[in-house]
Amino acid sequence: MATSHFATEQYTSEAFVESVGAVLFRMSTQEICVLHLLKKNEYILAKGRRNCGETRQDAAARELTEECGFPCRLLHVNMSTRAPPAIEDEQLGDEARFYTDICEPFTLQIRRLGEGNVKLIWWYIAAVNEDEPSQDRHQHEKDKFTVEFHSFADALEKLTFQMDRDMVQKAIEIVTNTFSK
Repeated sequence: MATSHFATEQYTSEAFVESVGAVLFRMSTQEICVLHLLKKNEYILAKGRRNCGETRQDAAARELTEECGFPCRLLHVNMSTRAPPAIEDEQLGDEARFYTDICEPFTLQIRRLGEGNVKLIWWYIAAVNEDEPSQDRHQHEKDKFTVEFHSFADALEKLTFQMDRDMVQKAIEIVTNTFSK
């Protein structure tokens, strides 16, 4: 029996969970939303599990609104990705290409949850819909964490985990390159 030439892992649906999140920007003030977990005193980004039948994009917007209380939208940005174009006119090699005005995950985190279980976390870039009123968060969430907006530099300093800092730095670069005039 033949085997792949690539290191490969396979998980059935019982062994993985799919989550989505986003780096949430308040564009008018150049700030990023950070959640402060009160019990652990950790600073993290908003994310949550994708429901059955829900697209990753819809789940990301829903989770951000539920956790942060702000209506938001996923941003179309300029970035490189290995995904092929929407319309593939020719067979293209498996390599990163630069695209403009796309709404795709910019990061994938894989967390090992124990023996044979993983969490896949797809990360997007989003912005608060500043012209819409904020929504009330659920009481059980208010007891667990506070929602804070910080300048880019302060958000990078506040985040507890280096992997989150690295991801936010990449999001800042993408947003700056996409929206600077």
